[in-house]
Amino acid sequence: MIHADMNTARAHLFRALGDMTRLEILKLLDNAGSLSVSEICGRLKKEQNLISHHLGCLKNCGLVKTERNGRSIIYSIKDEKILKLLEIADSHIVNVLEGILSCEVVKG
Repeated sequence: MIHADMNTARAHLFRALGDMTRLEILKLLDNAGSLSVSEICGRLKKEQNLISHHLGCLKNCGLVKTERNGRSIIYSIKDEKILKLLEIADSHIVNVLEGILSCEVVKG
């Protein structure tokens, strides 16, 4: 039972990380430390409703946290372990890049 729950949670985590905009947001927050929605929108040159949608996903999945600063909500990385996971993924990708990019199942 617990094993199945962990597999489900793992699949959901990787699904949350499986979106280019969410990965861009995480990288941006890693570099900047913390940013408001409008700052993220400006830097990524994307609409506020799209960014808010993706930030909601990242927050629900426990990957980012929020803090109120006056009228603004400030987002930052909740746990540095997610950055380590992305670093490990990057080092693995270097070895299997061609296979990943040519995988018809992942391409959809």
